[in-house]
Amino acid sequence: MDKRTKDIVVATVAVGTAVVFVYYALAGRSPKVNLDIYTVLGTVTADECARLAGNKGQVLLMIPDMGPNKSPSVEAEVKAFEQALRKQKGMGAVSERVEATAMTMMATGGGVPVEKFFQGLEKHKGVAILTLFFAFPDLRDAELENFKKYGVKTIVISSPRSNYKKFLEQGAIQLVISPRQDTPPVTTQPPRTVRERFDQDFVILASDAAR
Repeated sequence: MDKRTKDIVVATVAVGTAVVFVYYALAGRSPKVNLDIYTVLGTVTADECARLAGNKGQVLLMIPDMGPNKSPSVEAEVKAFEQALRKQKGMGAVSERVEATAMTMMATGGGVPVEKFFQGLEKHKGVAILTLFFAFPDLRDAELENFKKYGVKTIVISSPRSNYKKFLEQGAIQLVISPRQDTPPVTTQPPRTVRERFDQDFVILASDAAR
């Protein structure tokens, strides 16, 4: 998968998703996508959630809600995530569908609206892991300190953003799952496992505490 295609994979979820799918809604048709990579992404994200939580606790998923014209890629990711997480006996999941209109996504740069972000956390206090199928919101210092009070570990599925390094260093985000920006090593064998397939196209950026 080339760099441009890989960027589109995660951008569908995190940056400008609503714009694409509003177009298809207005056109009266659904985009055709290869769901394999999205299934891989959802499965590995669930595995990383379980590892980060020590295979114990609840996961809060924040998922873009595009109305009746759902994104096939997002739905495939979420379905694969939930199926993989159910295999972890000590884990469970709750979901918050957050409105993701074209205007909302343009206003936030693909991130979760800050108000909805905190509403979801308040509604589901005590969750061990927060998994965002959005970009992480660009929180101000006071908002960031407020977020840390929830004591939740955070995984973000998103294209790289300049402020993620800061959030990782400050411990606000534990993992960022992003498309590879480099070319993976050439191998003679096709991928044999989900993780090998994942490693072809994605990288995981981790805070020091989450390594």
